[in-house]
Amino acid sequence: LAMGVHSEARKRQEKMSARKTGKHARILTKKRLKNHSQQERRALQKARLAAKEDDRGRVHPTAAQAASSAVADAAMGAAMQVERLRSKSKPVRAGQGSGTPGARTASAKLEKAVQVSKRGGRRKKATWRAFGKK
Repeated sequence: LAMGVHSEARKRQEKMSARKTGKHARILTKKRLKNHSQQERRALQKARLAAKEDDRGRVHPTAAQAASSAVADAAMGAAMQVERLRSKSKPVRAGQGSGTPGARTASAKLEKAVQVSKRGGRRKKATWRAFGKK
């Protein structure tokens, strides 16, 4: 024996490599390989795009973004000071509006909604709490 005795770890590793892999392990390996190849592909794509951008003599993206945001802030400030072009519309009265005649009469007959709760809307269906239970 020129090489000597193999270590336990080496024997175990050889045993594992000789064994047939399970289906799930194969699936995971395939997914991992696909993931790595996609990462490499995207890195190459990004490098190619960056090289193309450098050739075109464009401004650095962060500097361009800062300049554009300053312009946008100034425009927003000017827009806030400009008065409304149209006045606020008035609410439609009950029984008026563009609904069908039947819908208009029905809305005119309804009584006004009563605000019961401090927060939220009015509950139309009675609750056990309203009857004093619980």
